[in-house]
Amino acid sequence: MERYLGILLIIILTIFAQSFWQPPVVLGESAPSPAPVLPVNQPITTESSFTEKLQEDTEIIPKKTVYQDDPETEAGEEKILEEGEDGKKVKIFKITYYKKADTSEESKPTSEVKQEEYSRELISTEITPAKDRKISRGTKIVWKTLATADGEIKYWKKLRVYATHYDSRCRGCDEWTAIGMRAGKGVIAVDPKVIKMRSKVYIPGYGMAIAGDTGGAIKGNIIDLGFEDAKTAGWSARFTDIYIIN
Repeated sequence: MERYLGILLIIILTIFAQSFWQPPVVLGESAPSPAPVLPVNQPITTESSFTEKLQEDTEIIPKKTVYQDDPETEAGEEKILEEGEDGKKVKIFKITYYKKADTSEESKPTSEVKQEEYSRELISTEITPAKDRKISRGTKIVWKTLATADGEIKYWKKLRVYATHYDSRCRGCDEWTAIGMRAGKGVIAVDPKVIKMRSKVYIPGYGMAIAGDTGGAIKGNIIDLGFEDAKTAGWSARFTDIYIIN
């Protein structure tokens, strides 16, 4: 019995010693510090968020000009039938933006943080067609008579043009024209969309000529008068009326 009491006493003393024993602190070493704990009033939070918005993009569709020939109206006369209207194409996009906000005390307010586009999705497309501008253009030939310094002429169309001059030695020119005529006095360069090639034309101060050449700068109501020598021609570029003979 005494032996059992001795064993029980040893067990109790061992448990009691372990509960109160602390490891010794070695000289020169510091005791382990407790884990740091952030104060409640110092929040540092980094978060990401997405926002969406709709964006409307509008593309203008220019109206076209359409001519309608009118055989009952004199050639050269035009009349606007309809002004027409530009069309438009409207696209609606849903854009998703990515925003990374730093809410620490040193950071900018969230409203100042720059948003970056994350994705773009086309939601709808709406097209309003353009309405053509319609113009009635006379095609009836009405012959008229004009007294000139070179005698009386008959013409069917008068045009207001800007007339320049050139010769075969100008940059990009040679002795032969676009239709194979020799360049010089009596041959003019025209825009074939305005004056047909080989048309006979009378130009006050210049005389009779044939539309026999073209040029890169001769567009619309611009003509270029041919001379043997442009430097001594005595022609200054200006607006003038010309008359289509045939």
